[in-house]
Amino acid sequence: MRSHALPRSARPTPGRLLLSVLAVIALAFAVLTVAPAPSAQAHGWISDPPSRQDLCYTGAVSNCGPVMYEPWSVEAKKGSMQCSGGGRFTELDNESRSWPRQNLKTNQVFTWDIVANHSTSTWEYFVDGRLHTTIDDKGALPPNRFTHTINNLPEGNHKIFVRWNIADTVNAFYQCIDAYITPGGTPGPTQQPTQQPTQQPTQQPTQQPTQQPTQQPTQQPGNGACTATFKTNNAWGNGYQGEITVTAGSSAIRGWKVTVNGATITQAWSSQLSGSTLSNASWNGSLNAGASTTLGFIANGTPSGVTATCAAA
Repeated sequence: MRSHALPRSARPTPGRLLLSVLAVIALAFAVLTVAPAPSAQAHGWISDPPSRQDLCYTGAVSNCGPVMYEPWSVEAKKGSMQCSGGGRFTELDNESRSWPRQNLKTNQVFTWDIVANHSTSTWEYFVDGRLHTTIDDKGALPPNRFTHTINNLPEGNHKIFVRWNIADTVNAFYQCIDAYITPGGTPGPTQQPTQQPTQQPTQQPTQQPTQQPTQQPTQQPGNGACTATFKTNNAWGNGYQGEITVTAGSSAIRGWKVTVNGATITQAWSSQLSGSTLSNASWNGSLNAGASTTLGFIANGTPSGVTATCAAA
């Protein structure tokens, strides 16, 4: 093998060598200071049935803060059980808002719109804080628009929580959907409260004025007793997920409040949170005698010693 000699260049003087080194350092510093730091890119969200951020994006829900301009950017570290992921879009965690319930089927198709693709580890679908379905993509890149079909969803009012876990970062993307689920996706019973009060006052007082006052209070007292049963669904380092079942006593109730003793609650669903008190949402306060409803929460610390008591409102 023949070698080729490179022409010898003149050896620089010490002064010129120092100037060259300083010039290289100055150039490198300029590149580092001028080049912009990498910024987060837009990513993806569930658009059908509309997630909370999609409702904000389309204007169906107003005053949502910056998420109304970028519903695809609800990104935070993996492992959160908050609608915001614990990130900057905290309005998505506000359970006191009247988030519209979407009519879902027990076998429901979820449509994702992806703005920037990411290598995906898993898609996790939760119902009321319980893991329902995991889809393992094994690092694949999702297309710009695609669907997941989630089967055997429970009927009734539920909160669907979804985590899109990215394979090559520590982050995930978060979605929440407030749902009323039936086999056929029929609308929830939102019309009954407005129909019945307008019919009864006009008919019954004029027909049997002497009997009604003694009968009505025994049918709808609204002040019966209730009980609250607590259990732990999941626990991790410095937090846990709790579940409470509220059950009406021997008579119907129109509302309830549960006091959770020994818990530092940070997030709740299917209820309204105020300190350590969980009160009924607009749709699950009225319970017939013996009927029950379930709510959940996330709390700091450990579940040891936690108790719950219920009072009819």
